Parts: sequence; structure tokens; C-alpha cells
Amino acid sequence: MDLERELRALAGEIAWPQTPPLQPTLAPRGRDLRRPLIAAVALALAALAAAFAVPQSRAAILRFLHLGGATIEFVSTLPRAQEAPLSSNLGPTVSVPDARTLLRGSLLLPRLAPQAPLHAQGQVVSLLFLKDGQEVLLSEANTGSAVFLKKLASSATNATAVQVGPDPGLWLSGAPHVVFFPGAPARLAGNVLIWQHGTLTLRLEGRNLTEADALEMAAALR
Repeated sequence: MDLERELRALAGEIAWPQTPPLQPTLAPRGRDLRRPLIAAVALALAALAAAFAVPQSRAAILRFLHLGGATIEFVSTLPRAQEAPLSSNLGPTVSVPDARTLLRGSLLLPRLAPQAPLHAQGQVVSLLFLKDGQEVLLSEANTGSAVFLKKLASSATNATAVQVGPDPGLWLSGAPHVVFFPGAPARLAGNVLIWQHGTLTLRLEGRNLTEADALEMAAALR
């Protein structure tokens, strides 16, 4: 069975969100014109997450999720990869001004005292900090439509559409998946939150990170 026929068969099994009525209107002055786009992206992510909840859908859809500068591909067999410390291959330390320049003026940081060192590698800015005694890695890149990281996941990894405030995101949990960062070897990754804030793609990772904690930390970034 080819992909088109699989998709047609899958369409009847998924409870798609109801399409709202479309009415052309003029936006009042000062209205945030990004809201319809954000809502559309969130709706698409919700539909994709619903599709992955149907067993047949993992083989039927395009097997890719794309969010900002990150892609997630579901595969039957993961490539060879090993566990590595979250501090591995983060690159040299950089100052806050240099990090902002690298990210084209966009930089979101947790409220830490003292501030954790920033690292830069392949246009990605990262910092490692502790949350309740657990290491958490924050990585971000101002990528627009370019991809800065790739993830390969098996059917045992769960992908759930989430919202970080008004921003669309994905929560990956369950079995470890493989992540590829620029200039670094493939490694196994634990629970991860990925979301898009404007042209900034952000990623929070922690081996025992919970969805609630990840969303709380993401919302607190400034």
C-alpha cells in the first residue's frame, strides 16, 4: 500500500479538530497579527499528535514532525548512539552580548543567581543548570526555517502537542530518542520540550524532567 492510500485510510480514524468558520476581516490597529498563525501551527501540531496516537498512523503519515529549527523523524530502528553527559559538546563559553548577537538579538534565560555559563556551538547557544538538584539543558537557536537539530525516535517515544504560553511546542517523553546537534556525535536524549518563540527555537532536556516542570521553566524564561 502506498503512502497516499494509507493517508486516505487513516483520515477516517482520526478525530480531527473542527475547522472554525473563515471570515475575512480587517484587523484593528494594534492587533497581534501573529495570533492566527500561532493558532494554525498549534492546531496542526495537535492534529499530528492525535495522528501518532493511532497505531496505524506512524507508518501512514510522513513520519516527520517539524517545529522551527527542529525535526523529529519516527523510525523503526534507532541508529547506534550512546548516553553522554548533558554537558558534552556544548562548545566554548560566550558572553551574554555575544550570545545575543549570535541569536540575532533574541535570547531567553532562566532567572538564576549566579547566571550559568553560556556556550555556543554551530549557531546554537546552550546553558546547563540545576532544577531541584537535577541537570537541565537549555538550547536555543534563531533559525527561521533552517534546521539546527534532528531527532530520531522509535514508536516507544511519545510526542504530544503543547503550548508554552501562546507558543506552539512538542513534548517528547517515554523511551530515549537519538538527537543530532551541530558539531556533536549522536547521543541518546531523555524527556525534551521543544517550542517556537518567534524565529527562536528552544529546547529543554532532562533525564527525569516532567512535562509540568518543563512547561513551568519554559514560561519563566526572560
